[in-house]
Amino acid sequence: FSSGILLYGISLVYGLTGTTQLADIAGILKQQGNLDIGLVLAIIFLIAGFGFKVAAVPFHMWAPDVYEGAPTSITAFMSVGPKAASFAVILRVFLEALQPVSASWTTLIAILSVVTMATGSIIALSQTNIKRMLAYSSIAHAGYALLGLVAGGADGIASVMLYMLIYAFMNMGIFGTIILLRKGDFKAEDIEDYTGLAKVNRGAAFLMLIFL
Repeated sequence: FSSGILLYGISLVYGLTGTTQLADIAGILKQQGNLDIGLVLAIIFLIAGFGFKVAAVPFHMWAPDVYEGAPTSITAFMSVGPKAASFAVILRVFLEALQPVSASWTTLIAILSVVTMATGSIIALSQTNIKRMLAYSSIAHAGYALLGLVAGGADGIASVMLYMLIYAFMNMGIFGTIILLRKGDFKAEDIEDYTGLAKVNRGAAFLMLIFL
C-alpha cells in the first residue's frame, strides 16, 4: 500500500517534469517558478509514502504490531535496515530534486516531526511489552531524524546520517541483548520480566543500560 502511494507520487513528478533524474527535476522546478497543484499532490503522496516507510505519525500504526509479532531477529533488521535506507532516499529526493520548492514541504514535515516525536515518546510510556515499547521508541526516533531534513543543507544531512548511525547501533544492540536473554531461561517478553535483571545477569543489565 505504501509503495503504491510512493510510486504514484513519483509518477506525478515524472509527469510534470518528464524525467526521473534528480538533478534534472531540480533544474526544471527551478525554471517553472510557480507551484503547480499537481506538484503539491505529488509532494503529499511522497511524504505519505515515505512516512509509512519510516513509521512517522500518522502512518505508524503498522509498526507496533509488526515489531511485537515478528521474531526478534527479524524485528531487529526491520527496525534498522528499511528505516535507514528510507532516510537515505528521503534526503536525496527532498534535498536535491525538490529543493527548489522546499518552502512547500518544510512546514508540513516539521509538523510531522514534532507530532511523531511526541506521539512515539508518550505512547511508549504506557507499553508493557518490550518490543512494542521499542516500536514506539523507533517512531519517536523517526521524528527526531526528520528534523535534519527540515534543517536541510550539509549540516542537516550530516545530522541525519549521524543520528541513524547511532540509532542503528542502539537498536541492534538492544535487540541482540533480548535475543541473548531469551536463549537462557529469561522470558524477556514483558517489561516486568526485566525487574531485578542486574541480580540475575549483570552483563545483560549493563548492555541494556548502554543501548537504551
